[in-house]
Amino acid sequence: MGTEPILEIKDVRLHFGGVRALEGVNLDVYPGEFLGVIGPNGAGKTTLFNVITGVLSPNNGSVRFEGQELTQCTPDVICRLGIARTYQRVRSFPRLTVLQNVLVPIVNRDRPKVSFKQAHEIAHMLLQRVGLWDYAQVEANRLNLFHRKKIELARALGAGARIILLDEVMAGLNAVEADAASELLRSLKQEFALTIVCIEHLMRIIMAVSDRVVVLDHGTIIANGKPAEVADNPQVQRAYLGAEYA
Repeated sequence: MGTEPILEIKDVRLHFGGVRALEGVNLDVYPGEFLGVIGPNGAGKTTLFNVITGVLSPNNGSVRFEGQELTQCTPDVICRLGIARTYQRVRSFPRLTVLQNVLVPIVNRDRPKVSFKQAHEIAHMLLQRVGLWDYAQVEANRLNLFHRKKIELARALGAGARIILLDEVMAGLNAVEADAASELLRSLKQEFALTIVCIEHLMRIIMAVSDRVVVLDHGTIIANGKPAEVADNPQVQRAYLGAEYA
């Protein structure tokens, strides 16, 4: 894991009228780490992802990727710089084949530019790697949820991402699929030298795969540390269970 942050979030605030979605968020993400982001519903987790990826512009604050300011960049520019994401609801192109879905980000990326022949070779490799090559010519809407989530992972890799933001990638999966997904993420992270930031509600999974865990509550980071430290934090327990149970 690197010693200098690859992603720096400084004093980010975002208000929707009287709602303080993010309130002074400060967070450094380091190269090669698996960072888990947890918190109650409405804590600001997905909003934070939207700010990082340029979907939303903060009222103030800074988001820097490898020293470059992102708050004035559009989502496509941020993706080409090396930050890709998945969504709570899978967003594959339903009428395109699995292969075509993965080719889209490969042919549109900037670093490095590839020929169409090279793009097919890369897509083949990625589909083999996530276990989807047998479905390459199948329309995406014919696959089950687990396989469609694998398409999203392959597309993020195809975009040339160095940081992948995963928004509840385990949602809707059964226990066997969730375990398989977590193992796939571990191996992809190592093989492709990825940095992963993952929003997740399955505490069993997030505590097992994360190097570090950050807890958001009402748009503010209330805990940041090793998984075991965060799990034992009384403030985190109050946020999830209420003061009477903490």
